[in-house]
Amino acid sequence: MDLKAFGEYVRYIRKRLNITQMRLSEMADCSLPTISKIENGEEFVGKKLFDKLNEIFEGLGLAYDEISMEHIFRFKHARRELLDAIKNGRQEDIENKLNTLQVYLEAKENLRKKSIDIRKNDFEIRDWEKINYDSFDEIDKQYFVFAHLVSSRRNGLPLERFLDEAIGIFEIRRKIPDYNDIANVKLNDIEYELFFVIAKTHMALGEDKVAEKIFKGLLNNKGYVDSPRVKKRFMEISEIMAKLFLGRGDFKGTNECLSFIFGEYISMENTRILYRALSLQSEICKINEDFQGVEMIDNFLQATENLMTHMFKNYRLNQAR
Repeated sequence: MDLKAFGEYVRYIRKRLNITQMRLSEMADCSLPTISKIENGEEFVGKKLFDKLNEIFEGLGLAYDEISMEHIFRFKHARRELLDAIKNGRQEDIENKLNTLQVYLEAKENLRKKSIDIRKNDFEIRDWEKINYDSFDEIDKQYFVFAHLVSSRRNGLPLERFLDEAIGIFEIRRKIPDYNDIANVKLNDIEYELFFVIAKTHMALGEDKVAEKIFKGLLNNKGYVDSPRVKKRFMEISEIMAKLFLGRGDFKGTNECLSFIFGEYISMENTRILYRALSLQSEICKINEDFQGVEMIDNFLQATENLMTHMFKNYRLNQAR
Protein backbone atom coordinates (compact mmCIF):
# COMPACT_ATOMS: atom_id res chain seq x y z
CA MET A 1 0.00 0.00 0.00
CA ASP A 2 1.18 3.51 -0.75
CA LEU A 3 1.70 4.76 2.83
CA LYS A 4 1.55 8.45 1.94
CA ALA A 5 -1.62 8.07 -0.13
CA PHE A 6 -3.32 5.96 2.53
CA GLY A 7 -2.30 8.36 5.30
CA GLU A 8 -3.78 11.30 3.41
CA TYR A 9 -6.94 9.29 2.88
CA VAL A 10 -7.29 8.58 6.61
CA ARG A 11 -6.71 12.27 7.38
CA TYR A 12 -9.35 13.26 4.84
CA ILE A 13 -11.91 10.85 6.34
CA ARG A 14 -11.12 11.97 9.89
CA LYS A 15 -11.54 15.65 9.05
CA ARG A 16 -14.68 14.96 7.08
CA LEU A 17 -16.11 13.41 10.25
CA ASN A 18 -14.81 16.37 12.27
CA ILE A 19 -12.88 14.36 14.87
CA THR A 20 -9.38 14.96 16.22
CA GLN A 21 -6.43 12.63 16.05
CA MET A 22 -6.69 12.19 19.82
CA ARG A 23 -10.36 11.22 19.59
CA LEU A 24 -9.69 8.78 16.76
CA SER A 25 -6.82 7.17 18.68
CA GLU A 26 -9.10 6.71 21.71
CA MET A 27 -11.85 5.17 19.58
CA ALA A 28 -9.38 2.86 17.83
CA ASP A 29 -7.65 1.93 21.11
CA CYS A 30 -4.22 2.93 19.86
CA SER A 31 -1.74 5.68 20.68
CA LEU A 32 -1.92 9.22 19.34
CA PRO A 33 1.57 8.89 17.76
CA THR A 34 0.31 5.84 15.83
CA ILE A 35 -2.50 7.83 14.19
CA SER A 36 -0.12 10.70 13.52
CA LYS A 37 2.45 8.40 11.87
CA ILE A 38 -0.23 6.73 9.76
CA GLU A 39 -1.54 10.06 8.51
CA ASN A 40 1.99 11.25 7.73
CA GLY A 41 2.75 8.11 5.76
CA GLU A 42 5.38 6.95 8.26
CA GLU A 43 3.71 3.77 9.48
CA PHE A 44 1.62 1.06 7.87
CA VAL A 45 -1.57 0.16 9.69
CA GLY A 46 -1.92 -3.51 10.65
CA LYS A 47 -4.94 -5.61 9.74
CA LYS A 48 -6.52 -5.38 13.21
CA LEU A 49 -6.30 -1.58 13.35
CA PHE A 50 -7.28 -1.44 9.68
CA ASP A 51 -10.57 -3.20 10.44
CA LYS A 52 -11.14 -1.05 13.53
CA LEU A 53 -10.80 2.19 11.55
CA ASN A 54 -13.19 0.83 8.95
CA GLU A 55 -15.71 0.03 11.70
CA ILE A 56 -15.33 3.48 13.26
CA PHE A 57 -15.77 5.37 10.00
CA GLU A 58 -18.84 3.37 9.02
CA GLY A 59 -20.26 3.65 12.54
CA LEU A 60 -20.04 7.43 12.33
CA GLY A 61 -22.30 7.45 9.31
CA LEU A 62 -19.80 7.82 6.50
CA ALA A 63 -20.87 6.34 3.19
CA TYR A 64 -17.79 4.22 3.13
CA ASP A 65 -18.36 2.20 0.00
CA GLU A 66 -16.18 4.59 -2.00
CA ILE A 67 -13.21 2.46 -1.01
CA SER A 68 -13.30 -0.59 1.22
CA MET A 69 -10.26 -1.14 3.38
CA GLU A 70 -10.92 -4.86 3.13
CA HIS A 71 -10.64 -4.61 -0.65
CA ILE A 72 -7.07 -3.43 -0.32
CA PHE A 73 -6.01 -6.42 1.77
CA ARG A 74 -7.83 -8.84 -0.52
CA PHE A 75 -6.18 -7.26 -3.54
CA LYS A 76 -2.70 -7.60 -2.05
CA HIS A 77 -3.52 -11.17 -1.01
CA ALA A 78 -4.57 -12.00 -4.58
CA ARG A 79 -1.22 -10.76 -5.85
CA ARG A 80 0.68 -12.86 -3.33
CA GLU A 81 -1.36 -15.95 -4.17
CA LEU A 82 -0.47 -15.48 -7.83
CA LEU A 83 3.25 -15.37 -7.02
CA ASP A 84 2.88 -18.49 -4.86
CA ALA A 85 1.10 -20.27 -7.72
CA ILE A 86 3.94 -19.30 -10.08
CA LYS A 87 6.47 -20.78 -7.64
CA ASN A 88 4.47 -24.00 -7.25
CA GLY A 89 4.38 -24.35 -11.00
CA ARG A 90 0.93 -25.78 -11.71
CA GLN A 91 -0.52 -24.09 -14.78
CA GLU A 92 -4.11 -24.58 -13.62
CA ASP A 93 -3.36 -22.80 -10.32
CA ILE A 94 -1.63 -19.95 -12.14
CA GLU A 95 -4.64 -19.45 -14.41
CA ASN A 96 -7.06 -19.53 -11.46
CA LYS A 97 -5.05 -16.94 -9.52
CA LEU A 98 -4.77 -14.77 -12.63
CA ASN A 99 -8.56 -14.81 -12.91
CA THR A 100 -8.92 -13.91 -9.22
CA LEU A 101 -6.52 -10.99 -9.58
CA GLN A 102 -8.37 -9.85 -12.69
CA VAL A 103 -11.61 -9.66 -10.69
CA TYR A 104 -9.96 -7.36 -8.12
CA LEU A 105 -8.39 -5.26 -10.84
CA GLU A 106 -11.82 -4.67 -12.35
CA ALA A 107 -13.25 -3.88 -8.92
CA LYS A 108 -10.40 -1.43 -8.31
CA GLU A 109 -11.05 0.32 -11.60
CA ASN A 110 -14.76 0.61 -10.83
CA LEU A 111 -14.01 2.09 -7.42
CA ARG A 112 -11.55 4.52 -8.94
CA LYS A 113 -14.10 5.76 -11.46
CA LYS A 114 -16.77 6.00 -8.80
CA SER A 115 -14.50 8.00 -6.52
CA ILE A 116 -13.66 10.45 -9.31
CA ASP A 117 -17.31 10.81 -10.32
CA ILE A 118 -18.30 11.54 -6.72
CA ARG A 119 -15.57 14.13 -6.24
CA LYS A 120 -15.44 15.95 -9.56
CA ASN A 121 -18.47 18.14 -8.82
CA ASP A 122 -17.31 18.73 -5.27
CA PHE A 123 -13.72 19.92 -5.41
CA GLU A 124 -10.43 19.26 -7.13
CA ILE A 125 -9.51 15.59 -7.37
CA ARG A 126 -6.31 14.69 -5.60
CA ASP A 127 -3.99 11.92 -6.78
CA TRP A 128 -4.62 9.79 -3.71
CA GLU A 129 -8.35 9.74 -4.45
CA LYS A 130 -7.75 7.75 -7.60
CA ILE A 131 -7.26 4.67 -5.41
CA ASN A 132 -4.09 2.88 -6.42
CA TYR A 133 -3.95 0.18 -3.67
CA ASP A 134 -0.15 0.44 -3.83
CA SER A 135 -0.79 -0.56 -7.37
CA PHE A 136 0.40 1.54 -10.23
CA ASP A 137 -0.99 0.20 -13.49
CA GLU A 138 2.56 -0.76 -14.46
CA ILE A 139 2.84 -3.06 -11.42
CA ASP A 140 -0.44 -4.76 -12.28
CA LYS A 141 0.91 -5.39 -15.75
CA GLN A 142 4.11 -6.86 -14.31
CA TYR A 143 2.15 -9.52 -12.44
CA PHE A 144 0.20 -10.59 -15.49
CA VAL A 145 3.12 -10.59 -17.92
CA PHE A 146 5.36 -12.42 -15.46
CA ALA A 147 2.79 -15.21 -15.03
CA HIS A 148 2.53 -15.64 -18.81
CA LEU A 149 6.33 -15.54 -19.18
CA VAL A 150 6.74 -18.40 -16.70
CA SER A 151 4.17 -20.41 -18.64
CA SER A 152 6.06 -19.71 -21.87
CA ARG A 153 9.30 -20.94 -20.33
CA ARG A 154 7.62 -24.23 -19.40
CA ASN A 155 6.47 -24.51 -22.99
CA GLY A 156 10.03 -24.29 -24.29
CA LEU A 157 10.99 -20.60 -24.40
CA PRO A 158 14.83 -20.48 -24.63
CA LEU A 159 16.69 -19.33 -21.52
CA GLU A 160 18.31 -16.36 -23.25
CA ARG A 161 14.92 -15.11 -24.43
CA PHE A 162 13.43 -15.75 -20.99
CA LEU A 163 16.18 -13.66 -19.36
CA ASP A 164 15.61 -10.75 -21.75
CA GLU A 165 11.86 -10.88 -21.19
CA ALA A 166 12.25 -10.99 -17.39
CA ILE A 167 14.46 -7.89 -17.46
CA GLY A 168 11.92 -6.24 -19.76
CA ILE A 169 9.12 -6.97 -17.27
CA PHE A 170 11.13 -5.34 -14.49
CA GLU A 171 11.60 -2.27 -16.66
CA ILE A 172 7.88 -1.88 -17.32
CA ARG A 173 7.89 0.31 -14.23
CA ARG A 174 11.50 1.54 -13.89
CA LYS A 175 14.98 0.87 -15.18
CA ILE A 176 16.52 -2.22 -13.63
CA PRO A 177 19.16 -1.28 -11.04
CA ASP A 178 22.80 -2.22 -11.45
CA TYR A 179 23.30 -5.62 -9.82
CA ASN A 180 25.91 -4.11 -7.48
CA ASP A 181 23.23 -1.75 -6.11
CA ILE A 182 20.52 -4.34 -5.34
CA ALA A 183 21.25 -4.28 -1.60
CA ASN A 184 20.41 -0.56 -1.44
CA VAL A 185 17.27 -0.47 -3.61
CA LYS A 186 13.77 -0.73 -2.19
CA LEU A 187 12.08 -3.63 -3.97
CA ASN A 188 8.44 -4.65 -3.96
CA ASP A 189 7.31 -8.29 -4.10
CA ILE A 190 7.18 -8.62 -7.88
CA GLU A 191 10.58 -6.97 -8.27
CA TYR A 192 12.10 -9.40 -5.76
CA GLU A 193 10.63 -12.37 -7.66
CA LEU A 194 11.93 -11.01 -10.95
CA PHE A 195 15.44 -10.60 -9.56
CA PHE A 196 15.22 -14.10 -8.09
CA VAL A 197 14.36 -15.73 -11.44
CA ILE A 198 16.86 -13.52 -13.27
CA ALA A 199 19.60 -14.81 -10.94
CA LYS A 200 18.45 -18.43 -11.39
CA THR A 201 18.47 -17.97 -15.16
CA HIS A 202 22.03 -16.59 -15.12
CA MET A 203 22.99 -19.63 -13.06
CA ALA A 204 21.32 -22.00 -15.56
CA LEU A 205 23.28 -20.29 -18.33
CA GLY A 206 26.52 -20.98 -16.48
CA GLU A 207 26.98 -17.37 -15.37
CA ASP A 208 27.51 -18.21 -11.69
CA LYS A 209 29.33 -15.00 -10.76
CA VAL A 210 26.44 -12.86 -11.99
CA ALA A 211 23.92 -15.08 -10.19
CA GLU A 212 25.91 -14.90 -6.96
CA LYS A 213 26.07 -11.11 -7.16
CA ILE A 214 22.27 -10.87 -7.47
CA PHE A 215 21.56 -13.40 -4.72
CA LYS A 216 23.93 -11.67 -2.29
CA GLY A 217 22.32 -8.35 -3.15
CA LEU A 218 18.90 -9.77 -2.25
CA LEU A 219 20.23 -11.25 1.00
CA ASN A 220 21.69 -7.88 1.99
CA ASN A 221 18.68 -5.83 0.92
CA LYS A 222 17.69 -3.81 3.97
CA GLY A 223 14.09 -3.59 2.78
CA TYR A 224 13.48 -7.11 4.05
CA VAL A 225 14.73 -6.71 7.61
CA ASP A 226 11.24 -6.35 9.11
CA SER A 227 9.37 -8.49 6.59
CA PRO A 228 7.57 -11.56 7.99
CA ARG A 229 8.60 -13.34 4.79
CA VAL A 230 12.30 -12.57 5.22
CA LYS A 231 13.27 -16.03 6.52
CA LYS A 232 11.41 -17.77 3.72
CA ARG A 233 13.25 -15.65 1.17
CA PHE A 234 16.60 -16.24 2.84
CA MET A 235 15.87 -19.99 2.90
CA GLU A 236 15.14 -20.18 -0.83
CA ILE A 237 18.20 -18.12 -1.74
CA SER A 238 20.40 -20.18 0.58
CA GLU A 239 19.20 -23.38 -1.10
CA ILE A 240 20.13 -22.10 -4.55
CA MET A 241 23.47 -20.73 -3.39
CA ALA A 242 24.31 -24.05 -1.71
CA LYS A 243 23.97 -25.69 -5.14
CA LEU A 244 26.04 -22.94 -6.71
CA PHE A 245 28.88 -23.30 -4.18
CA LEU A 246 28.79 -27.10 -4.37
CA GLY A 247 29.07 -26.94 -8.16
CA ARG A 248 32.33 -24.99 -7.92
CA GLY A 249 33.70 -27.14 -5.09
CA ASP A 250 33.33 -24.47 -2.41
CA PHE A 251 32.38 -26.73 0.50
CA LYS A 252 32.77 -24.00 3.11
CA GLY A 253 30.20 -21.82 1.32
CA THR A 254 27.91 -24.84 0.84
CA ASN A 255 28.06 -25.72 4.55
CA GLU A 256 27.29 -22.13 5.57
CA CYS A 257 24.16 -22.13 3.43
CA LEU A 258 23.07 -25.57 4.63
CA SER A 259 23.70 -24.61 8.26
CA PHE A 260 21.32 -21.68 7.91
CA ILE A 261 18.65 -23.80 6.22
CA PHE A 262 18.85 -26.69 8.70
CA GLY A 263 19.08 -24.32 11.65
CA GLU A 264 15.89 -22.56 10.62
CA TYR A 265 14.10 -25.77 9.73
CA ILE A 266 14.67 -27.64 12.98
CA SER A 267 13.68 -24.55 14.99
CA MET A 268 10.28 -24.31 13.30
CA GLU A 269 7.32 -25.21 15.46
CA ASN A 270 5.79 -27.23 12.62
CA THR A 271 8.68 -29.70 12.87
CA ARG A 272 7.81 -30.52 16.46
CA ILE A 273 4.13 -30.78 15.60
CA LEU A 274 4.92 -33.23 12.81
CA TYR A 275 7.03 -35.33 15.19
CA ARG A 276 4.22 -35.50 17.77
CA ALA A 277 1.65 -36.25 15.07
CA LEU A 278 3.73 -39.16 13.78
CA SER A 279 4.10 -40.49 17.31
CA LEU A 280 0.34 -40.45 17.73
CA GLN A 281 -0.07 -42.14 14.36
CA SER A 282 2.27 -44.88 15.58
CA GLU A 283 -0.02 -45.42 18.58
CA ILE A 284 -3.01 -45.73 16.26
CA CYS A 285 -1.14 -48.29 14.17
CA LYS A 286 -0.44 -50.31 17.30
CA ILE A 287 -4.10 -50.26 18.31
CA ASN A 288 -5.06 -51.43 14.83
CA GLU A 289 -2.28 -54.03 14.86
CA ASP A 290 -0.68 -52.37 11.83
CA PHE A 291 2.82 -53.42 12.85
CA GLN A 292 4.33 -52.55 9.48
CA GLY A 293 3.13 -48.97 9.91
CA VAL A 294 4.55 -48.87 13.43
CA GLU A 295 7.92 -50.08 12.21
CA MET A 296 8.05 -47.57 9.32
CA ILE A 297 7.18 -44.63 11.58
CA ASP A 298 9.61 -45.68 14.31
CA ASN A 299 12.41 -46.14 11.77
CA PHE A 300 11.68 -42.72 10.28
CA LEU A 301 11.69 -41.00 13.68
CA GLN A 302 14.90 -42.75 14.72
CA ALA A 303 16.62 -41.87 11.45
CA THR A 304 15.46 -38.25 11.81
CA GLU A 305 16.80 -38.06 15.35
CA ASN A 306 20.15 -39.50 14.24
CA LEU A 307 20.32 -37.05 11.35
CA MET A 308 19.57 -34.04 13.56
CA THR A 309 22.25 -35.15 16.05
CA HIS A 310 24.77 -35.55 13.24
CA MET A 311 23.96 -32.15 11.71
CA PHE A 312 24.13 -30.44 15.10
CA LYS A 313 27.55 -31.95 15.71
CA ASN A 314 28.97 -31.16 12.28
CA TYR A 315 27.23 -27.87 11.42
CA ARG A 316 26.92 -26.48 14.97
CA LEU A 317 23.23 -25.90 14.60
CA ASN A 318 21.03 -24.51 17.30
CA GLN A 319 18.86 -27.19 18.80
CA ALA A 320 15.11 -26.72 18.57
CA ARG A 321 13.71 -25.61 21.85
